[in-house]
Amino acid sequence: MGEQEFDKLLDSMPRIVESINAFTSEDVQKKAFEALVGALNISAGGIEEVEPDLLAGSENGTGAESATDEYFPESLQSKDSDTATSNASSPERKRRRSKPKRNWTAVKDIGFRPAGKTSFKEFIEEKQPSSIDLKGLAAVYYFEQILELEEIGVGHVMAAYKEAGWRNPSNPENSLQATSSRHHWLDTSNMKAIRTTPRGRDWVEHDMPAQKN
Repeated sequence: MGEQEFDKLLDSMPRIVESINAFTSEDVQKKAFEALVGALNISAGGIEEVEPDLLAGSENGTGAESATDEYFPESLQSKDSDTATSNASSPERKRRRSKPKRNWTAVKDIGFRPAGKTSFKEFIEEKQPSSIDLKGLAAVYYFEQILELEEIGVGHVMAAYKEAGWRNPSNPENSLQATSSRHHWLDTSNMKAIRTTPRGRDWVEHDMPAQKN
């Protein structure tokens, strides 16, 4: 599955899950899921590739449970624990499905046009980040290397999205963790102090914008 397909699926997944949860039959849920994913021109089999990215937090020891619960109904998750799931009481299953989604808000007191330094808009015009991974990387790099902030959280990245006029990811926290898992550009072991890795900094400085063939 390509990067653009993954981003499309990631943005559409909340609506897909909401739709299939309207059905009570596991078989119908599976068929509905395959039909909706197929409508995006993404093969349902590609989910085997997507799931590790959605669980990107597992590489750093965080986020695995919340990502699974949010994007996949129980009937579509791994069957490794079928016995435990089948024995769970109905109230327990309902509580698991209704786990609240964290609402991130953009940090408001950020100066994106610092005196004597490159503004964020000038920076992204130069680097031209085109994918969700590159946008997250560019935002964290700007805060870290140009604004020299010590603590960079999800709210900072959302503020950068707002400043640039980009569409917000459906799950900003998971998006950054997925970038870390896919490319190792970011260190998301502490989501209140996200940092770029040496590989991420090299990518911004030497490989952005992408060279046209």
